[in-house]
Amino acid sequence: MAKVKKLEILLNQKAGNGQSLSIWKTIKNYLESNNINYEVHTTKKNGDGVRIAQEIANSLQPFTRIIVLGGDGTLNQSLNGIKISNKPNTPIGYIPCGSGNDFSRGIKIRKQSPVVLLQKILSMNTPETIDIGKATFPDKIKYFVNNIGIGLDAYTVYETNHSKRKDFLNKMKLGTLAYITSLVTVIKNQDSFPLDVTINGETKHFEDAYIVSATNHPYFGGGVAIDPLATPFDQLLDLVVVKKISGMVFVKLFVKLFTNGSHLNDKNVWHTQVSSYHLTSNAPEQGQMDGEELGKGEFDIDFTVDQHLFWIPINL
Repeated sequence: MAKVKKLEILLNQKAGNGQSLSIWKTIKNYLESNNINYEVHTTKKNGDGVRIAQEIANSLQPFTRIIVLGGDGTLNQSLNGIKISNKPNTPIGYIPCGSGNDFSRGIKIRKQSPVVLLQKILSMNTPETIDIGKATFPDKIKYFVNNIGIGLDAYTVYETNHSKRKDFLNKMKLGTLAYITSLVTVIKNQDSFPLDVTINGETKHFEDAYIVSATNHPYFGGGVAIDPLATPFDQLLDLVVVKKISGMVFVKLFVKLFTNGSHLNDKNVWHTQVSSYHLTSNAPEQGQMDGEELGKGEFDIDFTVDQHLFWIPINL
């Protein structure tokens, strides 16, 4: 086992509709049975993850590791908290406990036993480097591990988060179904919108954008492979733009999206893999970042691929 004196645990008790508490009890029993020193920091409200992670990183002692227990949103907040700390390169350990778990799915650790995953984290001598996304807004900088979406995907996140179905389906371990059932509702109401994509000084205009996803790995919405070609290990940040279509053309496209990923070859889908680009949407639309709502508005964002260190065992 690598030299680890203490673990700083950042716990979201509500992640996965309480699943995180069950996982935490298992982890806690293991830590105490093996006399591993730890301190647990529990989030109480939205935004606590940023504050707590910043405070932990600022005072982090040698041979101490930060481990996040929660979902994609908790990991996102922890990453952003560390990035604004005095030690912005502090590695993050992660044990997924959310309902969607797209990040862990994207790096292929989702189905590991929490205790086995913890054991692997503790045995690591050096952290792994994993791509993340950096989004520069006019008034702030945010980092993301999964994706930032504008349009249909973000509207679906909004609808899912405000739906009574979400808690019930999460209890049944059917988090992806909550997203899909919301998607059916949103499809009826989401309109197309104008979008400009600028890469290397050249701008491509879309008059009828419908789904826009700046993505770090294949998945959004709890396992929907919006971009099967994306990977968080290539120092590139993918972009998928789906145009507004209707009727059977729309049905066929979504069958491809939810089955074999061949939607990327459809003429109504535009896809690129580059290290940076700029997006401008000139109509009020819903936005989401790692499953967390960005609110409704016009977006003007510079995207670049970045990297961060993680105490996560990667088997490439």
